[in-house]
Amino acid sequence: MILNDPFFIGICFFTIGFLSLVGFTSAYLNYLFKSKTYRYYSLYIVTLLLFIVAVYAKDTGDFPLKSDRRNVMQLVVDGLQMLSALLFCAFIYHAMVSQDVKYKKLKKAYYSFIAFTGFYFIIMLLFPDFVRVSFSFFVLTRVIIYLISILFYYHMAKGLKIVFFRYLFLATTFLFVSGILALWDSTVNAKTSIYTGFHYLCYGYFFENICFIGAFIYKYFIVDKEKREVEHQHKMQLFTTKFEIQQQTMEYIGKEIHDNIGQKLTLASLYTQQLEYKNTEPDSKESIDNVSLLINESLAEMRELTKSLIDNAIEKNSIYKLIKEECERVKKLKLFTVKLSCNIKDIDLDYQSKTILVRILQEFFQNSIKHSECKNLTLQLNVSDKNVVLMLVDDGKGFDISKTYTNGIGLNNMKKRTEMLEGQFTLESQLSIGTKVTVTLPLK
Repeated sequence: MILNDPFFIGICFFTIGFLSLVGFTSAYLNYLFKSKTYRYYSLYIVTLLLFIVAVYAKDTGDFPLKSDRRNVMQLVVDGLQMLSALLFCAFIYHAMVSQDVKYKKLKKAYYSFIAFTGFYFIIMLLFPDFVRVSFSFFVLTRVIIYLISILFYYHMAKGLKIVFFRYLFLATTFLFVSGILALWDSTVNAKTSIYTGFHYLCYGYFFENICFIGAFIYKYFIVDKEKREVEHQHKMQLFTTKFEIQQQTMEYIGKEIHDNIGQKLTLASLYTQQLEYKNTEPDSKESIDNVSLLINESLAEMRELTKSLIDNAIEKNSIYKLIKEECERVKKLKLFTVKLSCNIKDIDLDYQSKTILVRILQEFFQNSIKHSECKNLTLQLNVSDKNVVLMLVDDGKGFDISKTYTNGIGLNNMKKRTEMLEGQFTLESQLSIGTKVTVTLPLK
């Protein structure tokens, strides 16, 4: 026992106090963001605390050398150290993925780490004495941990232009150096030193977690703040889009009332006036039937308009039905033919995606009506496992993309709306051939 060693006791309590403070911080961040990054980091800190407590209990408690109780405590210490390495790997992996999804390519290395740790614990349960006394097994397992960890370390080194990765890289460097010094001390000074590398680990934990706290502060106040601002702008753009659709719907309703229902009711009024002079003529019944038919048609269309005002059509209907209804409206103008094809008609899209697609379609229709002088307009709606693709093609006169696309507010709005949902927008146009717009949105 080293109960009377103030250095050992001091370094244990200092490390426990520091890690407890860090643990409370990480638990609070996990509560705020519900992220796997903070969750695994919190578990990592808890495991480190248990490791320090176990080492302190083993070396200051009533655990005589070569006793069964001390052997069990030694296995507990080794097991906690291996578990902390796994949780550290999980934390680093999810931190890298949260920064950029391309780091999911490290999933195989991460799963290899999990499999290796599971294998270690199986060996520990089946052959506890071998694990406890075999120094070769101890060194081999630590070397394997280092080899797997170097892969993550390498990718962090390549991404040092990202400030968040600089903190992670520096923290991992401290941990690697302290681990190597601890292993060296355990190998060279095992017979002369009572610490056998433990104090190096404590130093490493301190500097490592100082860097992690810096990373979290940077991420919270800089990265997450920017993310919240982008999300706010995203919501505002969606609100603007929704308002534009509502405004266009109201304009359509006003035109329908003025041009269609109003004209029919006016004609019905003329027929009624004629009946005053023709009520004795044999064709009076036909005139009365015409009046009745016009009034009934007007009432039916009025009900449809009222229903469109009350119902939230975009939220309740499928994207195929919404696009089909837009096509039917344009067909009534009899300016060009409209053909619609779809590989899957029952498509489950979120409200934002449907809103964006409908608005882009309406913008394309308006451009075709005003500028293209086309005779045919073709629409294709195709769905795959990952994307929904809307292709819009007209055979009009086309335009020079380099000139019109730069100044066209409508076309730029199409592109911005697509990018709001992390989609892709492509525009192709050739003079005297036509225009083609392709919108690709990811399925959530």
